[in-house]
Amino acid sequence: MTVTSEEFKQGMRRLGGAVNIITTSHDGVFAGLTATAVTSLSSEPPKLLACINRAGVTYETISKGRCLGVNVLGVQHRDMAMLFAGMDGTAETDRFASAEWTTGKGGAPLLQGALVSFDCEVDSILDAGSHAIVIGTIKAVHLPADAAIAPLCYLAGNWMTMTSFAE
Repeated sequence: MTVTSEEFKQGMRRLGGAVNIITTSHDGVFAGLTATAVTSLSSEPPKLLACINRAGVTYETISKGRCLGVNVLGVQHRDMAMLFAGMDGTAETDRFASAEWTTGKGGAPLLQGALVSFDCEVDSILDAGSHAIVIGTIKAVHLPADAAIAPLCYLAGNWMTMTSFAE
């Protein structure tokens, strides 16, 4: 029995995830998108991975620029998550005017006020169907002074946050 694309999507909607804005740059052009497919990979050396749609400008820019910013969003960033998800039709290279950004060591934009921003150098890119697995070596971690920010999550097509710990 073959799993259909729709069955796969319905199942994955039940897998909640932290909401992140993936950013990159090349030749002075910034690009970015919203992603939940981000995870830690190694602590020695510090590495993470992000799954990026290969059809977009962000993938092309990551491939050329070899830099990656992973900006973990707080609940107050829901509108930015929607913007970087392309929900209003704004191009991937035109989404940066709505917030304050700094430039990481490798050139990727890092969101001021993110729950945390990981400044990465791209180690490798693996093709995996419609997406690519981008492995980044973390060069710097930017933590805000306010650690009480509630993380923005996405589950079953809805934006949400975690408000309590399981006992």
